[in-house]
Amino acid sequence: MVRIRKDGEETRKRILDAAFQVFGEKGYRDATHAEIWHRAGVNSAAINYHFGSKDGLYRATWEDAAARADALYPLDGGVPADAPAEERLAGLVRALLLRRADEEQLGHLHSIRMMELVNPTGLLDDALAAWRDKSQAHFLGAIGELLGPHATQTDLELCEMSIASQCIMAFKRKRLWAFKDDAVDVMASHIVRFSLAGIAAVREAIQSRVSGGVRKTAGA
Repeated sequence: MVRIRKDGEETRKRILDAAFQVFGEKGYRDATHAEIWHRAGVNSAAINYHFGSKDGLYRATWEDAAARADALYPLDGGVPADAPAEERLAGLVRALLLRRADEEQLGHLHSIRMMELVNPTGLLDDALAAWRDKSQAHFLGAIGELLGPHATQTDLELCEMSIASQCIMAFKRKRLWAFKDDAVDVMASHIVRFSLAGIAAVREAIQSRVSGGVRKTAGA
């Protein structure tokens, strides 16, 4: 009985690994059961047995890959939750860069996400929203502390957008990565330094905005 259960788990894992490759290379619509079960080394009935349908397999593949990313590179970057906001922000930036840099283990995850953005199936809407919300929550927590209590939600989200965009755009500049073993550390240090300076400028603008409002109220 234990052996049967173990065999089933191994079969399920082989299917998920194969589906991760095929969906990442071809997208949902062009991926076929035949290619997936062929790469997995199982028979066609195994996919339906474990996942019910192509839709079910697609969702399970994303969930498995996202869990793999969380296990390899937790969003906190190993920084304790009670650490200063600057350190938490640095841990998050580094974790995101490591995820993007790991093409061998996570490249297909990013391909699936990009295909869903360009040509959505609707099958991953909730999962992708949860993925974004999780990352954003980490950003907003640190940014909120750095901006202070008078920051609006718009202030927070604009800063989050700016920092997250840097993490994404870093990989559009291939020459920055090609010749450095410590490329992630170099880029993470730059993004954090640049972002902290920007956050400081936004905080100053917020304080001026608040002070102006107080003066206006007092003089009314």
